[in-house]
Order: sequence, then structure tokens, then C-alpha cells
Amino acid sequence: MEHWKTQWCRMLPEAVGAILKGLPDDAPLLEIRLRCGGPLELVFDGADRVIYGNNGAPLIDADDLKQLCAKLTAYSAYAWEQEKRSGFLTVNGCRVGLSGRMFRNEQGELGFSTVAGLCIRIMREVLDCARPLLPFITHEGELCSVLLLSPPGCGKTTMLRDLIRIASNGLYGVHPKRVGVADERFELAASADGTVSADLGVRTDVISGTAKADAMTRILSTLSPQVLAMDELNEARDCAALIDARGRGVTVLASAHGADTNDPVRRPMIRMLKNACVFDRFAVLEGIGVLKAVYDADGTRIFPKA
Repeated sequence: MEHWKTQWCRMLPEAVGAILKGLPDDAPLLEIRLRCGGPLELVFDGADRVIYGNNGAPLIDADDLKQLCAKLTAYSAYAWEQEKRSGFLTVNGCRVGLSGRMFRNEQGELGFSTVAGLCIRIMREVLDCARPLLPFITHEGELCSVLLLSPPGCGKTTMLRDLIRIASNGLYGVHPKRVGVADERFELAASADGTVSADLGVRTDVISGTAKADAMTRILSTLSPQVLAMDELNEARDCAALIDARGRGVTVLASAHGADTNDPVRRPMIRMLKNACVFDRFAVLEGIGVLKAVYDADGTRIFPKA
């Protein structure tokens, strides 16, 4: 897969690209934030950096953003309007969040009349980052159903991507399985035109670009998965699809925002999943491949030992 520096240096304004080229290839960059009339903000794992132009001048202006947005949507006005309504773009497997002035059209749909900023979340593959979790979520080669929990930027998506690869390829003593992935925002598979760019393993099928619940329903109906994976639980319909999957004997791999098990369980939809015994394990992350804690279905901590 092409390195993020190569991908983004050719897309971003020249001044921004020059700064990115100066970063080490292994820099732990999480986000690139561009704001009209403001500095460049680079968010790293554990720190951020704000960079101005000469004499404190802004690095990004309205023309820069306009030209960049045109590039990101391949100069398609229709695609741009569709993406603006969703509040984000997906480019090179990276989610690009939008900020600016919003409006509601005659059909009641929200959209942006002016885009004033972009937040580019860097997609990266970290092969084997999920290995530390395997002893707590496997039994005689079979994966448990797992919910990955962490605050934003702590590696949920990266960890989930690696778990999918391990399950699909049958690595490290895990029995190989057919995996179906509901990839609403194109982040897990880094897909373009339906082609998967990320390494999700040889037995993986992906449906992307539609709501996760709809994708999961189609995967269960037509692709006969043994494992179903999705990123960022955020709707009651997602939970219903996961409950359906478990009722069919399918293993579930998913993620959600939360600093600990008590955090997401306060959310009604995740409490519903816990009560329905959808997940066998809850893994709390504090970084890519770094476990803070692992709990069983009853909430008993199994790592670290008390």
C-alpha cells in the first residue's frame, strides 16, 4: 500500500506538502488539520504541532481549500455535493472531516454552504498490532466475539483491521474464517471503486459506502460469513444487525468509543448488546497494540490480573 506521505504530498497545497516531506517516514502522525486563514496543525500520537507561514502568516486560505476539495472529489461537482451532505470525504482510505457553515435544503437534508476546514485522519496499517490481544480472545483456535474500546485516536480501527487480517488468513494458531466487513466510510479496507487496498486477508469480503446496518444485512444474507466486522458502533440499527449475526452463529468483531467498559455501557445501545451477550470480550485500548484492560462478558477483568 502506498505510503501516506506519498499520497498526501501530491494532494495538499505545496507549502503543506513541503512540511510533510520533512517528517520521518515513521512519524506517528494521526491527523492533518487545515483551517482557512489559520496555521497547519499536525496531530501526533501524544502531541500536536501548530505551524505558521512566514512572519506568522496563515498557511491555508480559501483558494487553497477550494482547490483541495476539488482534487479530493476528482473535480466532480456531483460527488462533492453528495460528500458534503455526509459531512466527510474518504480519500486514500482516510476519512476527511469537514467544518464550516451548514444549511438545510428544501428536502430537509443538511449540507455545507462553505467549507472552512478539513481534518484528515491518516490511515495506517500496523501488521501484528493485534497479536497481544489474541491470548485473551481465542480458545482452541477459535476467536471470541470482541468489542474494542478506546477514546478517539487510540488505535481502534487499526487494531480491528489487523484482527480481520489474522482471522481471514488463519494466523498465529487462529483457524481461518470467511470474514464479512461492513465498511461504511471506506476506512477499514481503504477501498476505491470496490477494490480493497488494505491487507484484510484472503477470505475477506467487503461492502462499503452504505450504512453499516444495511451492509451487515446484505453480508449476512448473501456472503455467508463466519466472522462479521464493523467499525464504530453508533446507531441502534447497528446493534440490531449484530444481535442478528450472533443469533446466526457468526462471530462479531466491532469497535466503539469509550475510555473503559463503564463508559460505553452507559450508552443504551451498547448496554443492549451487553445484555444480549453479543460480546464475549471487551478490550480497552490506550494505543495501537497497547492493551489497558480486557474484560469477559460479565465484566470481570481478565487482564491485567488484580
